[in-house]
Order: sequence, then C-alpha cells, then structure tokens
Amino acid sequence: MSISKTDICNLALNHLAMKSLVNIDTETTPSATACNLYYEPVRDDTFREFRWPFATVRAALVLTTDEVLGWTYIYLYPVKAVTIWSVFDESTVDDKDTQEYEVIFIPGTNRRVICTQKETAYAEYTYKVEDTTIYDAKFAQAIGYKLAAMLAHQLTGSAELGLKLLEAYQGIVGEAKRISYSERLKKPVQTSSYQNSRG
Repeated sequence: MSISKTDICNLALNHLAMKSLVNIDTETTPSATACNLYYEPVRDDTFREFRWPFATVRAALVLTTDEVLGWTYIYLYPVKAVTIWSVFDESTVDDKDTQEYEVIFIPGTNRRVICTQKETAYAEYTYKVEDTTIYDAKFAQAIGYKLAAMLAHQLTGSAELGLKLLEAYQGIVGEAKRISYSERLKKPVQTSSYQNSRG
C-alpha cells in the first residue's frame, strides 16, 4: 500500500463527512489548516502506542560522558526514536524486555539520555518514519481516526463525535497489536543433548 499525507488527512475528513483535500501542503482551507496543525503530534502519539513492526529498529547506542547517579553507562537517545522499548547487549538479546534502563533528561546538556548497566548497549525502539509510503494499512487507518477525533470539535462542533472516533482509533490499534503479536517470530526452545536423549 502506498499512501500520502493528503490521503491520511482525507481519511480523517471523511470520518467527519467533510470535503476531501487535493493537496494538504498547498491548500489553506480551515480543514487543511487544522489537519496540518494536528497531523505530526497525532502521528507521533500513534507511533508511541506500541511496537509497530514497520517502524521497529534495533541499533547500537552511542555512549556519552554524562554521569547519572545510580547508573554506570549513559547513552544518547537516538535522534529519530519516538519510544524506547528495550535496552540490551548481545548476551541479553533473548530476554531484552526484562533488562533495566531509564530514560531521563539532562538540563545541563539539554538532551535526553538512556541510562543502563550495559557496557555495549543496543536499543529496540520505534523510529519516527516520515515517509508515508512505508506505513502499513492499520497505522494509516489509526492516524486517520485519531486525527478525526482531534479535529471533530473544531471542525464540526461535536465533542461527542470526537469521543466515538477515539473509540474507533483504539479498536484499530487493538487489531494492529493482535496481528503484530501473531506474526512475531517464535524462537524454538533450546534443549540439551542430554534432555533430548531422555525424550
């Protein structure tokens, strides 16, 4: 599926029974202005809902010289990361979701950092994908519903409609989580040769 920002905004406007846009980047109608105002915050908030497979990244972290009480190693927060889901090293990749870490802000350097006890750390995180042609169908639908929910009161005067659209958004995200869970690779349980010989 290939979809544009204009297409996603038109999904939202369609939920509000409003006229579609031709090009979100050139139009100055009230609906286009409102869509442009809310689009990026809604997109980024939707990214944070869960580990969208198409936007999931595993990458090495960059060590900093910052010091944080209680933590041994401090790493830069990846520039395009929306949410950090786990921090691990090569020895803990199979149980990465149980590893301890903390994301904090350091005022002196004006940046977020990731604190851990891992000397050579990796992170799994959601990457802020801005190329809409990469979005999967559920993600595009989710943004459309949430954007519509945010715009409902401003463009239609109905706060109730916004709440109904937000429920629909939550339903789409729930479906996406279910599909993602079923598609995740299940690693086979490793058993020793001794155990196998007793089977």
